[in-house]
Amino acid sequence: MLHNSESLTTTADCAANLLLDLAAVCLEAGSAIESVKTDDLGVEYKHDHSPLTKADLAAENVLGEFLQRYGIPIVSEEATPERLDARTMSQQAYWLVDPLDGTREFIAGRPHYTVNLALIYHDYPLLGLVYAPALRALYLGFNLGDADAGYQGIKRRAWTYEDRLPHAHQGIDKLEASRLQEINTKQGDAKHLHALVSASHLDARTASWVERHPVSQRSDVGSSLKFCKLAEGFADVYPRFAATMEWDTAAGQAVLEAAGGLVLDEQMKRFRYGKSGWRNTPFVAWGNPLFAPEGFIEHNPTGNRNIQTGDLAKHRQVHELIAGLANKTS
Repeated sequence: MLHNSESLTTTADCAANLLLDLAAVCLEAGSAIESVKTDDLGVEYKHDHSPLTKADLAAENVLGEFLQRYGIPIVSEEATPERLDARTMSQQAYWLVDPLDGTREFIAGRPHYTVNLALIYHDYPLLGLVYAPALRALYLGFNLGDADAGYQGIKRRAWTYEDRLPHAHQGIDKLEASRLQEINTKQGDAKHLHALVSASHLDARTASWVERHPVSQRSDVGSSLKFCKLAEGFADVYPRFAATMEWDTAAGQAVLEAAGGLVLDEQMKRFRYGKSGWRNTPFVAWGNPLFAPEGFIEHNPTGNRNIQTGDLAKHRQVHELIAGLANKTS
């Protein structure tokens, strides 16, 4: 069983290598998105009235072709997820993908759109990547679940690239691990919160939540970048009551929790996946879990913060999954 630092280190190394391989295909998908900017966007509207462009489909093709090598299901916004019943997926691993999160931002010519890719296992994200091609910004991280408090630095880690990435059209084979910069959420001030809200979907319930809490600063940010801004310590909290789908949030949640944050649902439980129709319920994402309601955080005198992830698979299963996927990348 994986109960010691050496075993966790092995799993963490596999996860980091897998993330670097996945980062390359996210950059390629970003390049496909950017190439459409100079062309007719081909905007159409789906049955739920959300927009679809040539860029969505181009990125979907890149990601879908690459991810097939891993031999696990791919649930993607643009690949008819209705064929898979979310409620039957709780005991297996699968990719959860949004090839272009923030399509409205993209159509409007704003830069806050992303490529989202997450690995889900036993209803929780193990690792995730968020790439913003217009901003040339990449965020990635893994959270391996329960571990002894002394191994906090091994079981979860999150990074951004230390410099702006090359322009999307230039491409890249694989990122240099030495140029990744580790990120962590900030401690913050519970009496003076900096809240992030959606730039395109601010609803009355979210606005009411902000008014009822000690929010002294508010920033409007598009797409899953809100999770990433929490992860790098820019803000404290991201409340979301407007409708979202699971592929909108999984990668961002993975990055945030890898950096030390936490996402809670309305029942004050850790936000999970595999919900009916892939539809999310409301949630609140916190940079500092200690600001969240009591009962979900272990805090010991050494300052370690341990997310309660008892529903995740045991360490051996996680190790076998991560190592197996890492070995399939050619």
